[in-house]
Amino acid sequence: MVTVARRSATLAMARPASHSDWHHLYERDPTATLTQSPVWMTALTEFTRWRDASRYYEMADGRRYVLPLAVRRPTQATAIYASMPAGWGMGGVVGSHPLRDQDAAAIMADLGNLRATSIRLLPNPLRGDRWRSGAPTSTFSVARYSHVLDLEGGFDVVRSDRFRRTARKMSNRAMRAGLDIERDTTGRLIPVYRELFRQSVDRWAARSREPLWMARVRAAREDPPGKLEHLATTLGGELVTWVAWYRGEPAATDITLGGRSVFAWRAAMHVELGPATNAAYLLQHRTIEDACERGARYYYLGESGSSAGSAMFKERFGAVGHEYPEIRIETVPFTPASQLARRFVKQLIGFNSNA
Repeated sequence: MVTVARRSATLAMARPASHSDWHHLYERDPTATLTQSPVWMTALTEFTRWRDASRYYEMADGRRYVLPLAVRRPTQATAIYASMPAGWGMGGVVGSHPLRDQDAAAIMADLGNLRATSIRLLPNPLRGDRWRSGAPTSTFSVARYSHVLDLEGGFDVVRSDRFRRTARKMSNRAMRAGLDIERDTTGRLIPVYRELFRQSVDRWAARSREPLWMARVRAAREDPPGKLEHLATTLGGELVTWVAWYRGEPAATDITLGGRSVFAWRAAMHVELGPATNAAYLLQHRTIEDACERGARYYYLGESGSSAGSAMFKERFGAVGHEYPEIRIETVPFTPASQLARRFVKQLIGFNSNA
């Protein structure tokens, strides 16, 4: 046990998190998603070289938090921490109470004491402003933009009061188009998602003038072969693959993660059948309805970046956009070097960022 009360007026205790403490706080936090749970950490540390380094915090006034944290050691002298690593979804704390500015500052002070070359923190967008105000001046901040839908009141309330007219109209059109929606928790439909996603990657590469091999390598880095299948078999039905079929052909797919709140984690669409049948609207309608039936408090629609089209689609279902920072604490300036290298490569290949 390590106490750091002298380093912060609010932090009474910091130590490695036990799964019992973590599970208890995860179950009490209505904003938490599966990617912030101990079962998610266990599943992905089994599949990768990352290891669990999650931290438990107790404040002087009794507030308690767990920060899901993974660590990888490329060499004996270096350690890279992340909450969470790329491709793992969002991290940040789960807790008995909403996070305050001083709590975030105290937690980051503790992280700064780790022997790490890099610490990445991608928090829950509903609590992102707390991390921004609590970040020390020595950190790097990467702007993020994500959408979240409040499910309070149940699906009838969400559909009537939060869906915009366009979302209801397009969903109704998709129903009349004759789409069949299939829901699977066994992993059987993951190959359908992978094929549609591969087609999407190839299209994005052609439009942006990125070499096809480079685009495929980037995509495979986040979801290497076997990862999604492994999660489907270890998460007890919480990873759900959805497919909208049109006359036997997949028009669109979604992968959602269950839990205290539901996370729309992955999506892909057929270039012709998807738009022609409004399949994405019907899938979003059904996944939101399913989240409400499961008693979820929030529905996270994921990163929107700078895409006006993606933001508009999500807002038609009542989702609200949230600006928040990805925090990086680095002893070596990896982030500026990486950003400079990416800009150089994009200029070299004639990358079209507006594609």
